[in-house]
Amino acid sequence: MSSSYELVESYIDVVLNVQQFNYDLNFYPELQQQLNQFRSWYYIPELDMFGPSKFVGYDLMNAIEYERGRDKDGEATERVLRKFFRRIPRSHPDRKSLESKLFELCSRYDKRPNRSFRINIPREHF
Repeated sequence: MSSSYELVESYIDVVLNVQQFNYDLNFYPELQQQLNQFRSWYYIPELDMFGPSKFVGYDLMNAIEYERGRDKDGEATERVLRKFFRRIPRSHPDRKSLESKLFELCSRYDKRPNRSFRINIPREHF
């Protein structure tokens, strides 16, 4: 992958990146250390997994490429991910459950989500 990263083009691209993120978390302490820095999280119901926008918004992302690409743009990933996801409102019946799952993910690595965290779910789940 070159220094210019391509944004995802489909929901399945995001699904694959969320799988990769969760796999890589097991092996890359550098990624684990950043868990409390991520603000915008994307939930994939069919996987029951989360991934942060700056990781899952770029095509074919993995922990090694993520560490190399310090120049990634979170605003660009947020824009493209809005095609497939929406922020979960406080009134959504699944909100508390998803917050608990996010806290549990972070706590596995002795971290807590950033105080300003946001959870986004696929548009068809609204």
